[in-house]
Amino acid sequence: MKQKKRIIRMLAAVLAASVLGSWGVPARAAGPAQVIVTVDGADVTPLAGARRVGTNIEMSMISDAMWQANGNWMEQSFFAGELDMMRWGYDAWAFDWEQETPLSENRYWGGLNSRDAAGSFGLREFIRFCKQQDIVPFVMIPIESLDAFGGQAGLEKVKALTASMAQYIAQEGIELCYFDMGNEPWNNGAGGVANARYLGSLFPEFQQIVKAANPNYRLVLQRAPENILWNSWNSALVSAAQGAFDAYDDHRYAFYGWNKYFDKNSDALLEPGTPIEGKEGILGECNIGWTPVQDDWNAGHVRDMGGSMALLNAMLEMIGDGRYSRIVTWPSHYPSKASISGCPENAFGWFDLDQWYLEGKTVRLTGPAAAHRIVNQNVLENRLGASSSAEKVRVYAYCNAAQTDLRVIVLNKWDATQLTLNVPEQMDCVSAMVLSGESVWDTAPEYRSLFAGCEAVTGGSYTGGIPGESVVVYTFSSVAPGKAPGQPELLSPGNGAGGAGTAQAFAWTPVDGGRNYRLTVSPNADLSAPVIDTYTGMACRYQAARELEAGTTYYWRVTAENQAGSAASGTACFTTQEAPGGGTVTLNNDSPYLSYSANWNQQASAGSYRNDDASCKEKDGFVEFTFTGTGAKLYGLRGNWCGMADAQVDFGAPVRIDAYAGTTQEQALLFDTGELPYGEHTVTLTVAGEKNEASSDTWIEFDKVELSDSQNGAPVINKVVWNDENPNLKKFSVWKHQSVPGSYHDDDSSSNTWKAHIEFSFEGSNAVIYGLKGPWCGRAQITVDGAAAADIDAYAPEMMLQQVLYDTGTLEPGTHTVRITVKAEKSPESSGRWVEIDRVVWQ
Repeated sequence: MKQKKRIIRMLAAVLAASVLGSWGVPARAAGPAQVIVTVDGADVTPLAGARRVGTNIEMSMISDAMWQANGNWMEQSFFAGELDMMRWGYDAWAFDWEQETPLSENRYWGGLNSRDAAGSFGLREFIRFCKQQDIVPFVMIPIESLDAFGGQAGLEKVKALTASMAQYIAQEGIELCYFDMGNEPWNNGAGGVANARYLGSLFPEFQQIVKAANPNYRLVLQRAPENILWNSWNSALVSAAQGAFDAYDDHRYAFYGWNKYFDKNSDALLEPGTPIEGKEGILGECNIGWTPVQDDWNAGHVRDMGGSMALLNAMLEMIGDGRYSRIVTWPSHYPSKASISGCPENAFGWFDLDQWYLEGKTVRLTGPAAAHRIVNQNVLENRLGASSSAEKVRVYAYCNAAQTDLRVIVLNKWDATQLTLNVPEQMDCVSAMVLSGESVWDTAPEYRSLFAGCEAVTGGSYTGGIPGESVVVYTFSSVAPGKAPGQPELLSPGNGAGGAGTAQAFAWTPVDGGRNYRLTVSPNADLSAPVIDTYTGMACRYQAARELEAGTTYYWRVTAENQAGSAASGTACFTTQEAPGGGTVTLNNDSPYLSYSANWNQQASAGSYRNDDASCKEKDGFVEFTFTGTGAKLYGLRGNWCGMADAQVDFGAPVRIDAYAGTTQEQALLFDTGELPYGEHTVTLTVAGEKNEASSDTWIEFDKVELSDSQNGAPVINKVVWNDENPNLKKFSVWKHQSVPGSYHDDDSSSNTWKAHIEFSFEGSNAVIYGLKGPWCGRAQITVDGAAAADIDAYAPEMMLQQVLYDTGTLEPGTHTVRITVKAEKSPESSGRWVEIDRVVWQ
């Protein structure tokens, strides 16, 4: 990634004769009236190489605020791509991951987060995301910070950081991780053969360091492109390493962008180096966005749809080659003029950093993102032989082992034309997704259904129109189901979620018999006038190219279809956050991110926000929420029957509120936190059970909360705390709710009855159960989603409050059910079998 300009100058000098030429676009020639694609069902090759791809993440260009902005828009985009691997890079080669500061200033380029890296998207956040999405992490060892290579760090410091990094990743439960010895270490003064030998000599010790954390971890040797200048460098490096590495990493560059397709039928990459026997090959950077022509940054092409098609074509060809077990593309983001001088006017990648940094806009380039999705969702276990009658229509075909599921990926460089697909005769239905835009230079192409539902296929032949300058993925199926599919379950965004992003990705469960899924998103509860109404093929994740409206409530549903019929999910709703500058997110009183005590009632309330509110008159009844931002405003109803309440911020001194009013006031401001320091805050509203003399009762009616973040424009709400008396904690058999000073809200629920249990369900990826440990406490069994997960022992020689009894760890995002059951057994030292539950925290 670093020193690309130096590399490109050398490449340009070596290959100028073959590369330089006019960048004008020739006049378009009319395409053929019909193109015939033939898939040979007998020509089956099991895929031994990569079947899914990943991307780099430019660490120093991203801040925590950027990652979390607009409903975690960047995280949502990576989520939708179903990535296999992610490489934590760009300045990680010169970074102290523990302190999140540069390890070697003269090696650190720095992003807009600058050289102090304050608020950067560091290794901890990166590993957390990899765990959540089951992504294999690929991390850099800061080897180029060594003083031997002109850096500012000693060898012992780099070894210590490598050891602590590997140990941290292992402690986080990551079973497979790759460790790259720097990034293009032949640059920055490390290019001599003597330095190659020195670098190679370090491999045995660094391999031991990495594998001490987990024997399955893999040390990676990074080679220079052998067919350019560095053959002797590679030979010296490999020889000196003495086999003490598990994989090798190549970087490859594209020389022909898609806007050359009128006169150049190639998206050629440099040839890979010779395989190293017994070692795994990884393509750590598939650099389609680079062209060496006159060292011109602005000649990068992944910024538009044409470049995305070139990227897709290159990935598919390399998957077919089978040389690399994993393919990782770069760049994943637009380089940023706001952070690095000399970056292009027309940048390339997944995201536009400048628009976020300079204008607060979360603008995505969805072409590269869609290219990753096409590969990751449609390259199956086997490749079939496929041919096209037109040289500018390329075709790739993949099937499952039983050949009941066939994906045909067609890249059309021509104008719109008729396409006939001849496929194995057993295929009887087809659906299709298309990546297309206004032109090949469209920077926000859409990935949507080509036609509605599934169409019948007879005799193994299907004919239909294909748009010009597009990619179409055809999904053919055989063995028609005898019954309609099951009902999908909506996963993300959660029903009632507030603060969703305008770049929201959607996810739902696959169902038996589902051959095509229809996603409908509308601002209307009856789903009329939808803003998204598309089929997604077999994919159960979808992200639209165009933005949703900020500060808007949307309703969505997914319908699974096959030849026998269809089944629709329920309808869920979510609300996008206000546009940057508005800086507020509104949570209705029934939001899942609000936590209530047991004695609240939700009710209709005309004139309130969404015409409902939550009411309580019992002393100490409370509603509570946690958010990351700078302020919150609580609204409710004021009336002549309303009493008093206490508001607290971060469990500080209570502020008394009197909700009495002589005349009824809907959506009245009850409490304003004022401007708070940016960070995580908890706000609690507690019924006092008191009133002034004029009021007829002590009711508190709570309507909504508005959250704000004056620094980032996007407060984050992703953590919920349920106290032991929360109605969402379902208690079975005998449980006693009791006062326990020092516990959360000074109470807990306890039982010593065999098989008594508490069960709760949540929509998220992690839950933690807190409780009391003490001399009288016994044992309990934990189940997660019906499966035994752990046995816990709450015995302790002395009483310990607010202890973690069980942590689910990272689960797949979705709905999960956790149960804690009192067991008959206890520790021999314990005087009883009590299990005491304090609270549950989920996110």
